[in-house]
Parts: sequence; C-alpha cells; structure tokens
Amino acid sequence: MIDSALGLVVARLNAHLSARYKVADDLVVLSPLADAEGKPAAEVRNRLALFLINIAHDATPRRPLAPAAGQVERAPPVHLDIYFMLASGHDPDTYGEGLKLMSAALMFFQATPVMTPQTTPEMPEGLGQLSVEISNLRVEELGQLWGNLGGRYVPSVMFKMRSVMIDSGVITRVVPLVEKPRAGVQPRKERA
Repeated sequence: MIDSALGLVVARLNAHLSARYKVADDLVVLSPLADAEGKPAAEVRNRLALFLINIAHDATPRRPLAPAAGQVERAPPVHLDIYFMLASGHDPDTYGEGLKLMSAALMFFQATPVMTPQTTPEMPEGLGQLSVEISNLRVEELGQLWGNLGGRYVPSVMFKMRSVMIDSGVITRVVPLVEKPRAGVQPRKERA
C-alpha cells in the first residue's frame, strides 16, 4: 500500500504539472536523490524527486465493529502515517525552474489536501482516503535529516500523508452462532 499511495501522489502531481506547463514528460519521479553508492540518481536530474522519509504508526484509536454471530473476525488493520520529501534535483543553471515547479507542487497540495475514491477515480483498491499536509521541520532538524540522508541540501519540503491502511485480511476467529455454556454456568431456562 505504501508504494501505491506514493505512486498515486506522483501520478496526480505529474498530471497537474503537465496540464499547467503543457509538457508531456514527467516532472516528478518516485526516487531517492542518490543511488546506493551516493552518486546523484540520473532520473532525478532536473526533476522533482519524491521519496520516503519515515513510516510511523498512526495510534489514533479506532473502534472496530464487533462482528455479529456467524461472521468472521479479522485482525485489525494497521494505520500508518507516511512522511515523504519532495525535493528539487535541478542543476544550478535551472535552479529557478526547480523553484517554479516546487511552488506549483505546493499549490497542488494546497488545492488537493485529501484524496478519496470519489475525488480520485484512479485511487488503487484498498486505499480509502489519503490526506497530505506539510510537516514542518526546525532548521536543526532539517540539517540532521539531510545529514542522515547523506546529501547536500536542495530545495525541499516534507509532507505527512495519513492514513495509509495495511490490512492483510487475516481471519482471527469465526464468531459462533451459539455459544457453548461455560463450565459451572447453568443455562437459563425459558419461561413458559
């Protein structure tokens, strides 16, 4: 689901930017800024890169509906908050173009903070609703993050996407139609 959620955001963002700037090429790629050896990723050059920063458990309590008799009980789904970065991979001579694309991308997220199957027909099955908001970082946190990423700072913004749901559909039990009396408990007699 994580790949589907981020892929959907990239596709929607590319559609927005393509329509706005009348270009056929993708202007956003789902890719880290650097490859495994630390070299700049070729597909990111002069594009915006969207990449995963963190996955966190959304611990907001959700009460599952109790299954009725004869139905199955499933393992409760896990709700996740996905933190991702949108960063400009533009060369110095196209730096201004990168900032223009970043501004247009921010306008997209401002205008489309929530995606549902009704507003986003291409939403993959299993994704019910995604909301995207900017996740602010202090300058110190930003420095630490870029240090951990092993790269130099480029114009970027971090977002928090909630709530990506992981649901394996595993059945944990079948709720019986009639429960057996427990030891030491006498069944109730019906009155006539």
